Amino acid sequence: WSSKLAVISAVSWEEWWTYDGISGPAFWGLINPEWSLCNKGRRQSPVNLEPQRLLFDPNLRSVHIDKHRISGTISNTGHSVLFTINNETAPNSGTVQVPVNLTGGPLSYRYRFHEIHIHYGLHDQFGSE
Repeated sequence: WSSKLAVISAVSWEEWWTYDGISGPAFWGLINPEWSLCNKGRRQSPVNLEPQRLLFDPNLRSVHIDKHRISGTISNTGHSVLFTINNETAPNSGTVQVPVNLTGGPLSYRYRFHEIHIHYGLHDQFGSE
């Protein structure tokens, strides 16, 4: 029963999460106690990337992403497009999928790809970089 309650309350909080008005970034830490860091942090998402101010590092290695065919699920969360890898079995084979790892570039460790969130802005001109 408690897990059902947690899911219901999580859905309710997500309905409040927006970029505008009293449920915008300035209020995220007040809406849900678990988001209190949003009120305290100074470098929170979304990040305004200004291409004209970026510096190129010629010594930075390329990021390497393992090249494996994978299956997954794409869903629209209402806030982002979400792609989650199906970690159970590869399609029609009955075998566990090979993990996709990310290494190199500025990464100090090997990271295993699980899901990606693609966030988009309200308008094409702003926040959809």
